[in-house]
Amino acid sequence: MSIKKIIQYVCLAVIAMQSPILVSKQNLFTIMIDPAGDAKHTGRLIQDTLERGISLQCAEELKKVIMQRNSNIRVILTRVPGETIQPLQNASFANRLQVDFYMSIYFYEEQNTPAYITLYHYLENPINDYWYKPLQLCFYQTNQAHLMHLATTKKWGIAMLDVLQNKQSQKYFQPLGFFGIPFQPLVGVQAPAIAVEIGLKNKQDWRHVIEPLVQAIERIIQ
Repeated sequence: MSIKKIIQYVCLAVIAMQSPILVSKQNLFTIMIDPAGDAKHTGRLIQDTLERGISLQCAEELKKVIMQRNSNIRVILTRVPGETIQPLQNASFANRLQVDFYMSIYFYEEQNTPAYITLYHYLENPINDYWYKPLQLCFYQTNQAHLMHLATTKKWGIAMLDVLQNKQSQKYFQPLGFFGIPFQPLVGVQAPAIAVEIGLKNKQDWRHVIEPLVQAIERIIQ
């Protein structure tokens, strides 16, 4: 095998014999939250506000509430205001830190009431990926990193959807489901990774999703 080929595999190589994903350093469960957009990519327009600003506000509030209520959880944000994110930068960051869960947050303007909320996870090939069995010793390419913990991703996504489907949450948001698609922002992330896309009728409605998302996260780590 050529050196070039080896480098392509090693960029996201993982030895599955490492410590289990739920055993974090210092016994902390580490969550990385990726708010959509950055200094260069503004995202969608929601009334007179840009998606990148709303997503960062939501991520910061999620971090605050989660860590206040759970002393065993550490939350890391992928960006700060004014920062520009390079391709695969977040995946590399998450993999180096060996985070236990990765969640990205997206918003768009929605006229329906209640607005919609949808969960996604990455699938390269919906037919073949579900049949894949992780190997004890294996190199993974960037677009195969999701295979390592696909079963856990599915389990946690279903658990989160179950929380979002309760009557209290549906006062403001109607869950559409949990779907596996080739969602590029999640490419290369080794940990279970889920994207949440939320419709907003009013730009301040993001505050109503904080408690349901915190409850959903608490559910998956029980």
